[in-house]
Amino acid sequence: MIQRSVIAAILLLCPTLYAADKPDPKKKAATAAPRPADLIWPLPPDPPRIRWVAQFADLAAIGSAPKKAGWMEKVSGTKTPEEKIELRKPYGVTTDSRGRIYIADSELKLVFVIDRAAKSVERREGSGRAPLVMPVGVAVDSQDRLFVSDAAVHAITCFSASGEAIAQFGSPQLGRPGGIAIDRERGRLYVADAKASRIAVFDTKSLKFLRFIGGPSNPAKKDPATFASPTNVAVDRQGDIYVADTFNNRVQILDPEGKFLKAFGAQGDSPGEFIRPKGIAVDSEGHIYVADSEFNNFQILTREGQPLLAVGQLGTAPGEFALVAGLYIDAHDQIYTTEQYHGRVQVFQYIPQPASADAKEVMRATKP
Repeated sequence: MIQRSVIAAILLLCPTLYAADKPDPKKKAATAAPRPADLIWPLPPDPPRIRWVAQFADLAAIGSAPKKAGWMEKVSGTKTPEEKIELRKPYGVTTDSRGRIYIADSELKLVFVIDRAAKSVERREGSGRAPLVMPVGVAVDSQDRLFVSDAAVHAITCFSASGEAIAQFGSPQLGRPGGIAIDRERGRLYVADAKASRIAVFDTKSLKFLRFIGGPSNPAKKDPATFASPTNVAVDRQGDIYVADTFNNRVQILDPEGKFLKAFGAQGDSPGEFIRPKGIAVDSEGHIYVADSEFNNFQILTREGQPLLAVGQLGTAPGEFALVAGLYIDAHDQIYTTEQYHGRVQVFQYIPQPASADAKEVMRATKP
């Protein structure tokens, strides 16, 4: 677990971590990019807990020969080798069993698929029967089928593992679907609906609608299990559901059946508070990560809402953010974030705290 001593380091990392500034194009030229090898959080003498790994913006750079006509023809179906393939407005991000990265780009109306091992990029597009107009959220099930929410079509599109659009569903139940998450063990798809202020639940096998969770909040009360334009949702290994209740400036935790468990957060610029929480995810140790597009960082908190660490600030260098939106954590505790201002995905690694000597002795003593 992240040590509570890290809490004190939050305000020491940078005095502007919680400044709600708007992106400034002039800052890009003025900001000197730090060396990626030096990008760790928190700063010494505290032990590192987050390490910067990589970033993706110009996807042509992934290939061995970015300007080669054959590569461009493969990726985009064109013969314009000088054209760049850049992220424009990415939001949802996820990975599959092979470690491929899926990025929904709402401006380009498609989902990019990055295979770092093969150094290749593919794309998933809609069809006449299942169009993609404004893809937002992405999630992958245990069969590597891709699910994509579309805010304009008001539906979810399902792609086969090979990339074929095989179904589109949910339009009668969805108003403006955003972030989505899959509980693979229970076969459920959770959809955050910002327009209807509720969570829609579907069966991933039959693709049938199951039920709604919650409904619009009363601004004066903000009752449990009610929402104000929720934008993103996540599921942990026990099946609990985490909702970024964006306009209520809080996180709500529900059990697998949608029963309210707890909530934390409020509007403000102090650690543990939010202005515009969006991306949300949970690591293997149960820490909750919340991306805030106004603070231009992501916070790491306990299940009780106690702030542990904040990562990032306004900027365009590695480890900085400009309108951060989506956030996802894979099975190896790699953290993926998306930014909409200048189109980028960044990758970080959570570094677990080594077990203490006493704990190791207990583990050895209890082994059969």
